[in-house]
Amino acid sequence: MPTEQQILKEIRKIIPKSKKYLFDDCAIIEKDLVITSDTIVQDIHFDLKNYLPKEIGWKAMAVNLSDIASMGAKPLYAMVSISLPKSINLRFTKELYKGIQFCAKKYKTQIIGGNLTSAKEISITVTIIGKTTHKTVLRKNAKPGDLVFCTGTFGDAALGYLVIASKVKQSHMTPTAKQDCGACPEQSEGSPRNEKFLKSLKTPTPQINLGHKIVTSCKRVAMMDSSDGLADCLIQISEQSKVKIIVDENKIPSSKEIKKVCKVIKKHPLDLALYGGEDYQLVGTISRDDYKKIKNFKGIKIIGEVVNGKSTFLKQINNKL
Repeated sequence: MPTEQQILKEIRKIIPKSKKYLFDDCAIIEKDLVITSDTIVQDIHFDLKNYLPKEIGWKAMAVNLSDIASMGAKPLYAMVSISLPKSINLRFTKELYKGIQFCAKKYKTQIIGGNLTSAKEISITVTIIGKTTHKTVLRKNAKPGDLVFCTGTFGDAALGYLVIASKVKQSHMTPTAKQDCGACPEQSEGSPRNEKFLKSLKTPTPQINLGHKIVTSCKRVAMMDSSDGLADCLIQISEQSKVKIIVDENKIPSSKEIKKVCKVIKKHPLDLALYGGEDYQLVGTISRDDYKKIKNFKGIKIIGEVVNGKSTFLKQINNKL
């Protein structure tokens, strides 16, 4: 099967007049309006054994809100289309939609319609319209001399997936204080409760407020969300901006919990951070002058720089590229 980027390359050839809309997390449809759409599918993005219906609903909305966050926009309206097998009962459907609505309400997004249809498996497609500032946030905005920044930590969701896939024993997990998305307070008997990695995977937090603060504080921003991993973000921004990005290995943020677990399971946190995906953090570039305006924002970390050249490089602890 061809890669996502190979497919997108062919699509852009078929609809060349839409080229300006197709290289970012959202399409800019007017001066200050953006639109995005994403789908989550049963047994690809979630399964019924490990996810509560409210968690599925939350995730469907959150992954789309993360795209809105990457443009520094505020969400306005959402359309929700759900495909359900005949085996799904009304109670499940109600709980699923409660998760969708809880996430939408938390981030001040009004659901205004959608569609229901039958299918062999559950899939949920959400389309969101958001409003931006007058600044345009594009992946091609990076310039030599910029600093590379990110929000939050990376790799937690990937480790959550390994737990679900039974590649990490439950005894290796580090219990945390209760961290509930609010939409899913109950857990089925015997399932892991309130653990950081599973929460990161099942109920991600879209960085709406932080994304908006970054964009409104800076003159020029290149930014995207890390749904496909930190490495993918850096490569996409590098390619679209035609610049070289150098990231320091020891500056990529990982949680204390993941470092402890990775020692036990003999995995490198860096691999999960770079390639795991589904962290839904923000990754971008800003000028050094603009960094002075956001350096005190909680959750922001500088991880590298932009220079003349092409491609993305990782500066290792021994300073090798």
